[in-house]
Amino acid sequence: MMSPHSSKAATKLAFFSFIGLTMALFSCKRLEEREPITESRELSQYARKQLVDIRSADRFYDQEAPAEDPNAPQQHPLVWVTPEGWSEKPSSQMRLIDFSFGPNGEGECYLSALPGPAGGLAANINRWRSQIGASSLTDEEIDKLPRKNFLGGPAHFVSVDGSFKGMGDAASAKQDYRLLGLIHQASELTLFIKMTGPKALIEENAAKFDAFCQSVQFRKKAEKIPSH
Repeated sequence: MMSPHSSKAATKLAFFSFIGLTMALFSCKRLEEREPITESRELSQYARKQLVDIRSADRFYDQEAPAEDPNAPQQHPLVWVTPEGWSEKPSSQMRLIDFSFGPNGEGECYLSALPGPAGGLAANINRWRSQIGASSLTDEEIDKLPRKNFLGGPAHFVSVDGSFKGMGDAASAKQDYRLLGLIHQASELTLFIKMTGPKALIEENAAKFDAFCQSVQFRKKAEKIPSH
């Protein structure tokens, strides 16, 4: 059985891997925008010998790890199970996992991640509430919100009904909508899962939302890309 210390270290490594892979997947910074090296210094005789021309598996992992296939597609840092009846859409920098569902695709559910506290728990919960026309919660009320397990840790669960305007204005608000969401905070980043749609449609898919959230896991190093 993994000790609490080992489990914490593994989770921290997974979070760092998530950030690194996300940046590699979606970075659009051009090469010519990089800062040139203008200074150099001699290497100290006491400096540790650098390992060059070796595989990442040899540098960071077990020496027996299989060689990486340079022609293999870039792997998503997460694995999950797509609920029946949901349609997966291409991922993006803001939506690492993205679904639509419902007769006309009016329901949506997506996972996103931001570095650090991402503005804080209260600000994010109340931002969601404002998008659906609900009043802000106090810190005491937020403390009383239910928690659900997500990626091995607690996540605050949000459920609120109203007129959903999203990032638009009140004139474009969609009536009788429901928003379900999870917010999981770690030291390195904050993960969000948000589902919105007509209230009746969300009620029909609430169990699928829970099942999807529980299915999300960090990809193991040697795990292949599943067919979602």
